[in-house]
Amino acid sequence: MITDGLNPMAVLALVGGVLGVGAVAVAYVFARVTGRQALAKAALIVGAAGAGTYVLVFGVASVSSRDRVLAPGEEKHICEIDCHLAYSVAGVKTEAVPSGATRYTVSVKVRFDEATISPRRPKDASLSPNSRYVALVDAAGNTYPGSTEGLKRRLIPGESYTTDIAFDVPTGAADVRLVLRNDDFETHFLIGHENSVGHGATTFALASNP
Repeated sequence: MITDGLNPMAVLALVGGVLGVGAVAVAYVFARVTGRQALAKAALIVGAAGAGTYVLVFGVASVSSRDRVLAPGEEKHICEIDCHLAYSVAGVKTEAVPSGATRYTVSVKVRFDEATISPRRPKDASLSPNSRYVALVDAAGNTYPGSTEGLKRRLIPGESYTTDIAFDVPTGAADVRLVLRNDDFETHFLIGHENSVGHGATTFALASNP
């Protein structure tokens, strides 16, 4: 299974880090107010060591990652802790528009992968996706955002649908690919998530390029 890299351990590490920083900050302020210099120094050391460890692991995960381009029809699971929703490119059409650009209409298939749910989960319990970001990107790194309205539909296990998303791209843009990812702010700070700084991205190849 190809995912965006979100997993429970990364979430726990981020939550633990935030709580740890908060606890260290409280201990440091308390130590300074009460004149306990040794405690203040210890709090700084612990805080620096914890933050340094997180940044190191974060950096290693990003540097060791690689970009990946999925073929048409190949799925990427976008996770909200559990990786239930799978996305793929079902097709693409291109046409010239009066502005002189090329309009790409990309058909995106969204599927609730029933193989990812617990046997105890009700089969009629629906899932609403978190925020999404969708765009086309070309070989030069230019991005052309599209609307995510069609990606907000609730799904139940085993259900799927296809939605068309339109993008206007300058004619002649090379190696145009689809970017479709989670758009939650906190994912930028998760170890191993494709949204994290310096991490490789997973994009979708298009079946047709003009």
